[in-house]
Amino acid sequence: MNPIDTTASERSWRGLYLAAGAAALLSALAVPFQMALFIAWPPPAHGTAADWFAMFQANPVHGLLSLDLVMMAEQVLVIPIALALYRLLHRANESTMALALAAWLVGAGLFVASNTAFQMLTLSNGYAAAGTDAARAPFLAAGEVMLATYWGMGTPFVFGYVLSATAGVLVGLVMLQTRLFGRAAAWAALAGNVVGLGIFLPGIGTGVSLASVLVLWVWYVLIGVRLVRLGRSRTVGEVAPSHDPALAAA
Repeated sequence: MNPIDTTASERSWRGLYLAAGAAALLSALAVPFQMALFIAWPPPAHGTAADWFAMFQANPVHGLLSLDLVMMAEQVLVIPIALALYRLLHRANESTMALALAAWLVGAGLFVASNTAFQMLTLSNGYAAAGTDAARAPFLAAGEVMLATYWGMGTPFVFGYVLSATAGVLVGLVMLQTRLFGRAAAWAALAGNVVGLGIFLPGIGTGVSLASVLVLWVWYVLIGVRLVRLGRSRTVGEVAPSHDPALAAA
């Protein structure tokens, strides 16, 4: 197996690596933004649909951001990251990276599909336009369903979250077999995604998931910088297992 491929065909992937690096760094920027937003502009986390509707009517942007609009954008940014990591790491363990890529893309799709931010905005407008309590009742009922689907972690959310975390763990394991991204990035991927599954723990799940976000912020920065360097390199190489003496950095 040739561990390094510096042909014109391989160099043609540099655009993908640059896009993935930019996506990873944008995701890293989104993490502190989302945390600051929740602290400075907290949503009605334990409120009813009426409370959420009131927030949407007061400020629609606040409502959309409170229902993780930024996080949904991150799921779109996952696409170039996942494709680039598969391209770079598949020679180290092709079957594992294929599973990771599939889980990551399906997980991101489910996660986005589970989000009900724009449905809540539409329902809040209908609720505000309704003139009587009787007319508002269907909007409140639908709003509670929307909150249960996403904020209450319904089926699409759970499956999307678990698949994405599983993909991150698989990628971390493959990164440990290579030298391309370094062991710090590999362990950050493993730790962040394993700890992230703690979101399902009763009582402490939110705090545990917050800790995982901080670790994944480190991962985004590490891979983002490396991917940008690979994209700008004149000789972009794929990776072989780390014990291969012929391995060379791009």
